[in-house]
Amino acid sequence: MNEIYSNIQTVTPGDLDDLTTFWRSIKGVGLGKGDDLESLERFVRRNPTTCFLVRDDKRIIGSVLGGFDGRRGYVYHLAVIPEKRRQGLGRLLMDTVCRELEQLGAHKIHLFVLNDNPDAIGFYQRLGWIRRTDIQVMSSDRSFLSASGD
Repeated sequence: MNEIYSNIQTVTPGDLDDLTTFWRSIKGVGLGKGDDLESLERFVRRNPTTCFLVRDDKRIIGSVLGGFDGRRGYVYHLAVIPEKRRQGLGRLLMDTVCRELEQLGAHKIHLFVLNDNPDAIGFYQRLGWIRRTDIQVMSSDRSFLSASGD
């Protein structure tokens, strides 16, 4: 594990092409409109200390993005290649991003998991995360709202 820990590095804009290719290869990682290179670069520049990846030689084997809005922390795109799962890398990435978010002042951290990803849901539950049943996630495509005239 110490070898893996020494390979954790912060994400830079130069890593984003490789990261999006990596995420597309991982079942259960959902990519959407906010995952284009321009949006991801903006995210990484705004959160330079909370986005991490791990490489095994040159290939990416794990990643996590953390964002802080000044109040809450958010975790996105935790992913580990299948052959490196259940070896502590996902836990290590989560511990690292959460520690950094807490240092920035996040007293609560949220993450989003696709409903059809029971492996991820189980992983987070084993780490002590609680599935919220008191709220619903609501999203808005602002360009759609602007076009509707409402």
